Amino acid sequence: MIIEGKELQVFDLVACYAQRYQKTLVYFDLITYNALDATKKATVTAFYADFVDDYVMDIIKQGKFNTLEFDEENIASLMAGSWFPKESECPDSDHFIHAYVVDAYGDIIWDNA
Repeated sequence: MIIEGKELQVFDLVACYAQRYQKTLVYFDLITYNALDATKKATVTAFYADFVDDYVMDIIKQGKFNTLEFDEENIASLMAGSWFPKESECPDSDHFIHAYVVDAYGDIIWDNA
């Protein structure tokens, strides 16, 4: 029997996972990136390749998953801050990848929006 329907946002799922496993997570939204045509995607990939870790760059290129797990909040925030610039620092809106860090309590502690 259905009790009640709930609309969950991606943040709700990320926060629950972070709390359940007591981890800090970096989440990055690849919806815009995945929707780009091949030419624009190559331009955006080249932009990020200059400062994003190779492992994370491979994740972005694959476009399949978008959450990284860290044991320490400071490291997660530092890395996310160096990988994902604010929209005002991007050449255009297609280059912007929204990212945030969720701590083990389910709170956003860093956001590039």
